[in-house]
Amino acid sequence: MTFNAGAARAVRATTRALALAAALCSAPALAASANETARALAGLDSGPAFAQHARAISGAWEDYERRIGRPMSEWARVELAGAPGATVFYPFSGPDFPTVAQLHPDAARFVLVAAQRAAPPPPLDPETLAALRPGLQKFTRSGFFNTRDLDAAGARLGATPLLLAFAARLGYEVVAVDPLRLDAAGGLEPVPGDRARRETWDSVRLTLARGGRTVQLDYVRMNLADANLAADPAARAWVERMAANPVVIKAASHLPQKPYFSILRETILAKAPAIWQDETGIDYARLAEGFDVRLYGDFAGPNRVFAAGSQKSLAGAYRRLEAAPLPFRVGYEKRAGSSVQLAVRDARSLEAKVADRIARYESRPRKLFMSGRDDLEYITALKSRVAGVTAPLAVRRDRAALVTLTLAADGTLKALDLDRSSGDAAFDRGLSESVRRATFPPLPEAIRREADLLVVTLQLPER
Repeated sequence: MTFNAGAARAVRATTRALALAAALCSAPALAASANETARALAGLDSGPAFAQHARAISGAWEDYERRIGRPMSEWARVELAGAPGATVFYPFSGPDFPTVAQLHPDAARFVLVAAQRAAPPPPLDPETLAALRPGLQKFTRSGFFNTRDLDAAGARLGATPLLLAFAARLGYEVVAVDPLRLDAAGGLEPVPGDRARRETWDSVRLTLARGGRTVQLDYVRMNLADANLAADPAARAWVERMAANPVVIKAASHLPQKPYFSILRETILAKAPAIWQDETGIDYARLAEGFDVRLYGDFAGPNRVFAAGSQKSLAGAYRRLEAAPLPFRVGYEKRAGSSVQLAVRDARSLEAKVADRIARYESRPRKLFMSGRDDLEYITALKSRVAGVTAPLAVRRDRAALVTLTLAADGTLKALDLDRSSGDAAFDRGLSESVRRATFPPLPEAIRREADLLVVTLQLPER
């Protein structure tokens, strides 16, 4: 029988895929095939056995990279350049390796802490791939993990398969996968004994390589609540050591603001040299006491599933201070969009801090507040422009939306806030999209003499 070149390649690919799947069914071969396992889980093995998985994950990952991954990496190169520390500590992380890897690409060690079990590397079969896909795809859409989803998936897969897939997608070679445990002195050590037992794999260490560097990824299963840390001296000692490194907090369900996570919170506030967090992290008022805090994006209130009063101090800071743009989505969806706080420990003297605050106050943009009722030619023209771009939108007429536009001197729209919904979600979305795409004339000279920014509140559709 003769074969053409294409058929021969297909046979070789099928043989390789079947051999890999067979090898991965035995625990002794598993560690030796860790990198192949990671690549297959990540959708980077396009052999016939993995083609469907590869197509699904590759498309989802490229979409994530375009919307979140690459913008986050580019932002970090500028805003986090020279960030201190060889280790990065990420409590409440779930298996979210991409975020810390993109924020701190030069770190030698990443430490993730979550409540779900790591579990052993899985057998590479169609059932595993089918179970893994929804979690990977959901992460690529939102950029974070839902705790309920992790708990549900934990019984089947655990966190290890997701960590392996992410490592491969981020360009790392997986050198080794080892189960971990906390020793009596509060250190991490490999678990000796039977690796076939699922209970052995509560926590896991991935040894990774990229660009000639070896990197360590530790995923530690730990309850970070006060009750557990107070009762476990080894765990508390370990957390205190980890908190002395740069910290990342994201999509943490506002737990660091709760009274029953005070040990972790106070340890981070006392020891961390820098904290990168979204609004679910430490309360802004506490953060600003000992850190120089830079704001990015916008924040007016938390996601609707959390208490409306969460992070009132942060919302006030965004109203008072000029925040820098944030070119990527992060954390939970909110009306105002994404919010990031970058806090660097402030070791200056009290006099220097006061002088800096005065300088920042004096250099803040001057704002002039007006409403659609103000009888001014520019406001009339602005209302006409907004009415024109929103006219095609259909809306129930039970009530009007209330929106606030912040315009720079050159007419650039700096911010758009939906202060009151129209009661029609489709109209609200269309309104926001239409106004953000619109162009506006520069502010008249009379306004520019008084202010750097014009803040105008309008009712739409106008009654």
